[in-house]
Amino acid sequence: MPQPMTSRQRVLMALNHEEPDRLPIDFGGRHSLHVYAHRALKQYLGLEGGEEVVRSYLTYTAEPDPRLIERFHSDAIAFQVRAASGYEFRLDPVDDSWTDEWGIGYHRPPDGLYYDPYKYPLAGEVTVAQAEAYPFPDPRDPHRIAHIVEPLKAAHATGEKALMLNSPTVGIWMTAFYLRGLEQSLMDLALQPEVIEVLAERTTRWFVDLWEAVLPEIGEYVDIIQMEGDLGGQYGPLFSPKLFRQMFKPRLRRVFDTIHKHSRAKVKLHACGSVYWAIPDLIDCGMDVLNPVQVNAADMDTARLKREFGKDITFWGGGCDTIVLQSGTPEEVRAEVTRRVRDLAPGGGFVFCSIHNIQAHVPPENIVAMFDTAREVGVYPIK
Repeated sequence: MPQPMTSRQRVLMALNHEEPDRLPIDFGGRHSLHVYAHRALKQYLGLEGGEEVVRSYLTYTAEPDPRLIERFHSDAIAFQVRAASGYEFRLDPVDDSWTDEWGIGYHRPPDGLYYDPYKYPLAGEVTVAQAEAYPFPDPRDPHRIAHIVEPLKAAHATGEKALMLNSPTVGIWMTAFYLRGLEQSLMDLALQPEVIEVLAERTTRWFVDLWEAVLPEIGEYVDIIQMEGDLGGQYGPLFSPKLFRQMFKPRLRRVFDTIHKHSRAKVKLHACGSVYWAIPDLIDCGMDVLNPVQVNAADMDTARLKREFGKDITFWGGGCDTIVLQSGTPEEVRAEVTRRVRDLAPGGGFVFCSIHNIQAHVPPENIVAMFDTAREVGVYPIK
């Protein structure tokens, strides 16, 4: 009798475009659940007690209860690079707001579900000199990984789970957009691109410095490194593909090259929306894994994506249309999951998870249907 496959072996086979025993599942690693959905799921499954920890106030998501990770047979766990030592998170109870280490402010309105950016430190009229002078946090501060060095080593030593490392901020162009505000940044790209280019170059250097500081210490223990970089809206690019190729693509390659140089990890890019147009460029930059595979966006048909790019990249996500998950019946969720598994799983190169964080009011029975169906139909060879 062959030895049972470990979760880590299962994920690594998928990343290397091989078929493991079953489809790898990521529950709560890359994507978590909104705090409200987390509470409802635990109640639905009869799981009492356990500490409620907010993983990210930006998305208002929970650190998943370990019992849920076990219940849904997750094959991967995530570790987070945190802010520098000079930063202390403070939630203002008066107006339910907080400010991150970059000086960007977030606020949740009364009865709101999420914290949205509202304070942009470089909003309004800004010169190139001001963009160059704005203080960035220290990327090389040892505090950023001090909390995860020993847990990472211990988790790697067991060989049980695939280990992910998540970036501490939103990526090269999105950092610039958050500093200026999205609307202002898109206007900048047309009217004064030199401001965004300065911020993008500084952020690129920041990420190179970060990974050069972090990865010599922990790179050998990490299987996947997550970067952020939303490029698509629902119907197409957020900005000109030509501009992306001129301004951002060479910088993204520099960051990916740094990660590959200092670790054996696969590089995973989180790029929401309609990004079919960008995938060849992202592959050329050295992207190994695409997330979240937003299947209901334009040009994101999973069969086509697999056919055209399945030999070059792994798809991490795409498990169930978010609209079906939110509004469908469990039967519709099962049918949707079966379709996506059949499209993406053959030949490896697919890790199943929700497309985004599971939102606040997704019915818990649909969450159960999604992950249980993936486990049922995701046995190789896929039928």
